[in-house]
Amino acid sequence: MTELFGSVSWVAVGSLTAGAALCVLISFLWRYREKPGARWFIFALTAQSLWCLTYGVALFTVDPQVRFALEVASVLAFVWIGYSFLGFALEYTGHGAVRRSRFFAALGSVPVAGTALLLTSPWHTFFWENVRLTRAYGSVVLEYSFGFGGYAVSLVGLLYAGVGVFLLAETILSYGPLYRTEAAAVAVSTFPPVAGIVVWLAGLGDASVIQWGTVLSLPHAVLDAYAFVGKRMFETSPSTRRVADEQALDALPHPVVVLDGSGRLIDFNTEAETVFEDVAETAVGGHVSDVFSFDTDEQFGDEASYLSVNADETQREFAVQVSPLRDSRDVTVGYTVLFLDVTDEREREQRLEVLTRVMRHNLRNKLTAVMGYATTIEAETDDERIEGFAERIVHSGTELTEIGEKARAFDQLQQSEPNYSLVSVEDVLEAVTADIAEQFPGATIEAEIDRGFDVHTDADHLTLALENVIENAIEHARTPNPTVRIEVDLDDRETLLIDVHDEGPGIPEAEVDVLASGSETRLDHGSGIGLWIVEWSLRRIGGSVSFDRSGDGTTVRLSVPDRPPSNGPVDVETPQSA
Repeated sequence: MTELFGSVSWVAVGSLTAGAALCVLISFLWRYREKPGARWFIFALTAQSLWCLTYGVALFTVDPQVRFALEVASVLAFVWIGYSFLGFALEYTGHGAVRRSRFFAALGSVPVAGTALLLTSPWHTFFWENVRLTRAYGSVVLEYSFGFGGYAVSLVGLLYAGVGVFLLAETILSYGPLYRTEAAAVAVSTFPPVAGIVVWLAGLGDASVIQWGTVLSLPHAVLDAYAFVGKRMFETSPSTRRVADEQALDALPHPVVVLDGSGRLIDFNTEAETVFEDVAETAVGGHVSDVFSFDTDEQFGDEASYLSVNADETQREFAVQVSPLRDSRDVTVGYTVLFLDVTDEREREQRLEVLTRVMRHNLRNKLTAVMGYATTIEAETDDERIEGFAERIVHSGTELTEIGEKARAFDQLQQSEPNYSLVSVEDVLEAVTADIAEQFPGATIEAEIDRGFDVHTDADHLTLALENVIENAIEHARTPNPTVRIEVDLDDRETLLIDVHDEGPGIPEAEVDVLASGSETRLDHGSGIGLWIVEWSLRRIGGSVSFDRSGDGTTVRLSVPDRPPSNGPVDVETPQSA
């Protein structure tokens, strides 16, 4: 008896070493548990480590009942390895929908049935029979013959593992070198333990009494460590590429590149391959910051940023928008980087900025000098004809300066978002009419308004619109001392209506048509900028302007909603005057 049960084999040491190595690998992979397939792979490794550890301990055990219990625990862990490995392979390779399907859940009935058969094996022979202790390879082993249930459950588990290996191999073939070494290492790592399992299940001679798969799990653990520790396999995933393919990114007319969670370039859509053809072939697998020279952390956000890129042998400007790439579970598996070509728009902005600067500074300064010289000529000349020319120069210069001032006022206003608050319309009118009365002392402004007209809007935009409408009415009047009437009311939709009536010849139809079309051309254009500022100011606060022309003059109606736009901040505590 002592001779039979007294020696300890290298098989036990190998099994325990493999189990310990798998436990170390599990502890490392726990940090990646939220990655696609990671939980299933951890579960597979846990089952495999329990298979190895319980079998290794069993080889040190001489008590028949304890030995039998450990064998049951070891085989029970083995039964779940194939199913959990298949779950890992499905999710990791981007077949998460299959993994979450009822079909995959039904596949779980096999390890469940195997568990039930194992736990009830003392009362039947469906799983195994003829169980007895014997000596082999210097250790005490449990020898038995598999029944139909044992063979069926074990072979189906191997089939599950084989399908998982096939999915990894398909990934290698489909996505080229990007995942090749990692997926190949995991696929190859299954061969040693499977070979040992085949010997065990097939009953190939005296060697079949040993579960060689436990010992051969050691090279399996080494290869997995290479893939998941050395190559950090869970930091990238083919599921990112597969989800991108499913979302038909190739059909988009704009360049799109796909990143994994760590910012590594996974794929270029068709348009991106065309635009970035110089780098597309060699960039896959590299970090996006090495290819496009921007930090992904700075690009992730709701607003697009701008990036200069050499594309098609020219310098192109792109608005770059990074968005999460989510699978069918709404889990983020990577990111898409959308490149919108805004080269023309950015050039127009630059030209506008330059022209604005010229209008603000250079032209204004030159006009001031011209008007000064013209005023001097007008004062010192005795020639009425030259004096008239000088007067016209001063008048035209004044008009141009006023246009520049209006443009500057609106430009300053539009630099920030409207500030919505409860505004007293009466206070706004009083402030506007007081300023205009100083500017046009001969004009009369009659305002009809009841106390209590308060609206939620932006006081500055409303003030600017009113100023330009009233100035336009006075400047185009038939008489030197015109009268402008203002009426204020609220309609049924709680919209503030401000009607400005003038006595002039009426706004030319061409001026109104230009506003209606939204653009000016060389043939169709307005005579100034005032009405445009009215249109722009009201549009920013959700309002509008309309015109009613007649032989007696023009009525300009300003419509201002008594509410801010849905994205505007509101302050309802105190009314704000202009």
